[in-house]
Order: sequence, then C-alpha cells, then structure tokens
Amino acid sequence: MSDLQLGLILIGVLVVVGVYAFNRFQERQFRRRVESNFDERPPADVLLDAEVPRSEEERIEPHLGGGQEDASAAPDLPGTADSDAVGERRREAGPESGDESLAAPVQRAEAPASPIDYVCDIEAGEPIPHAALGEFLKAAATIGKPVSVIGWNARSNDWIALPCAAELALSRIQASLQLADRSGAINRVQLSTMRDLVHQFAEHVGGVSRCPEIDQAAHAAAEIDRFCAQVDISIGFNVIPNRAGGFPGTKVRGLLESAGFALESSGRFVLRAEDGTVLMSAENIEGEALSPDRLRAAQVPGLTLTMDVPRVPGGGRVFDRMIEIGRHLAQALDATVVDDNRARLTDAGINVIRQQLRSVHAAMKAQGIPAGGALAARLFS
Repeated sequence: MSDLQLGLILIGVLVVVGVYAFNRFQERQFRRRVESNFDERPPADVLLDAEVPRSEEERIEPHLGGGQEDASAAPDLPGTADSDAVGERRREAGPESGDESLAAPVQRAEAPASPIDYVCDIEAGEPIPHAALGEFLKAAATIGKPVSVIGWNARSNDWIALPCAAELALSRIQASLQLADRSGAINRVQLSTMRDLVHQFAEHVGGVSRCPEIDQAAHAAAEIDRFCAQVDISIGFNVIPNRAGGFPGTKVRGLLESAGFALESSGRFVLRAEDGTVLMSAENIEGEALSPDRLRAAQVPGLTLTMDVPRVPGGGRVFDRMIEIGRHLAQALDATVVDDNRARLTDAGINVIRQQLRSVHAAMKAQGIPAGGALAARLFS
C-alpha cells in the first residue's frame, strides 16, 4: 500500500471522527440550552406571549414539464407509533368507587393523529403550573422546527391549543414537532432535543412522558421529505405580447382586478379564495416587483401566472380557471399564452399538464395529505 493510499485513509478517518464529534457537540449545546430554560424562572407569564417560529427557508419550486417524476409512485410514509416511557408513576384511571365521571373524558378522547409530526405525550397527576407550561413552550421554540402544543381541557372535554388562558387547569399535554417542511427534514439532534425536553419537563412537573423512538422518527422524516420533493411543484405559463414593447400597466391592473386579483406588497397580483388561501398569482415575467406607481409609469413586458400545486384545494378547477384567465388576458392584450420555452401552449399541452396535476393530487391523497389541506399547508409553508 502506497503512502498516498495510507494518507487518504487517514484523512477519511479524521473526517468521520470530526463529523461525529461535531454532532455530539451540537447535541450537548442543545441540552444545555434546554436545561437552562428550566433553571430560569421568567419574571412574567410568558405563556401568553410565547410564539413558535417557523423556518423561513423554502425549497425551490420547479415548473411542471421539466422532467418531473410520476408522483403517483410516491412511497408510503412509515408511522411513528412505537413509544418509550420515562417515570414510574402512572395516572390513576379513576376512583375505585365506580364514579367514572372524572376519568371518562380523557379516556374517551385522543388528540388528532398526524403523520407529519413527532408526537410526545405528557401526563401529570395534578394540573400543570401555568408558568411551567410557558417555560416549556419557550424551550421548544429553540429547537429549529415548528412545534405545536395542545392540552386536554377536562372542563370542555376537548383539546385546546397552547398558549391558553391561565385559569385553565391542564394535566395532560401533547407536543408535536414537525418532521419536515420546505427547508428539509428534521435531524437527529433536533429529535433528541425534543425528546429530552419532554422527559425533563415531565420530571419537572411530577408526571410521565411518552415519546416515539428516534430512529423511526428520523426515518419517517426522510421519507416525508422525499415524498414532498416529488410533489412540490408549481404550474406556470406566460402571457407575452404579439408585438414589440409590453402591456400598458394600467390596463393589466384593470384586467386582473376585474378577474378577482389584488396587488399585494410582494409585488404580485394574487387571487385568493374566501378563506384567504392563495389560488394563483400573476407577476412580471422578468421578476421585477409591480407597484401602483410602476404600473402607471411603465409597460409590463409580460405576465407569468402560477399555481402552487400542493397548497391549492380543488387544483383541477383552479387550473382550468387559470387557463381561462390567461386566454382572456391574451385576447384583451393582443398576446399569446406560452410555456417556459416561449412555445405556444396548445390544448394537447394543457391536457398533459392536467393529467400530471391529477397524478400529484392522487399521490397526496393516498398519503393522507390532500392538496390544499391543513397538513399540506404546514408541509409546504
């Protein structure tokens, strides 16, 4: 074996050891931060002010027609049902006298199951102090992925989102760490931090906790991220002028507003459903933000209409409406509807896109994450 080969092997070993040491250092840093959150008592009731930040990174959204894989072949997502437990004390099922009125609500109801979360349960024999809940939310917000926490309200016999009013007495909570979003899958350090945080909090309040296995959750996160990458697409086409120059900005604005669009601070015209869901958008083909002053003073070189497929409910109907709007704009502005390659968008091309759209929606529905639903809104935020 030559000196070069020995040197390469030595470098490889050092890289592996360095990566392992760095991951261990990160995990220790997270744990210290979690422990410090419980050591510091806030001067005020932080539960009412706690917020859970979301990641601002987003996966780049490709346009349909660029070699997308068939989304109908998306893999099944594994569950995360297996749990471990910490603590020896269990909550009593109810009084031995036979009066089940106190225990029945908790026994009859379960929190909504979610295939995209690492879900941990915490149960205490007594109501959890409101300040302690606030500390828990504050610590969970440092993990780096969205965390939602709900509590069982025995008074109203249902689950409520935290933070909540201080007078509500909660003895059971459920914390859910989102396994993936458009910035990618969660990592093992974040999963370990969540598990440790839950276990430490349960011990802090004298309760018991149950968390899924880390290995299974990490595998589920990778599968969810892979599935999301397959269906995370946007459909788009362009409206370009038939003659040199562009479209009068004021005319573009009038046509789009008459179709239900509104010019938003992002510099795009957006068409929303009654509940505020974005159905489609229209923007400057060159990417320059549009504004009232810009539209009055200059021409628009062309328009791009897009639809974010995973986030739009009833995507087939919305796509048909987008085609109708595009054709109406083309007729009114003396323009042509084209694809990303500036080729005229024909009925045959539209039918191909429509079929691919059906495949994506069928794959999402099969995974229990229908397009435009609450889970899709979280995954593709």
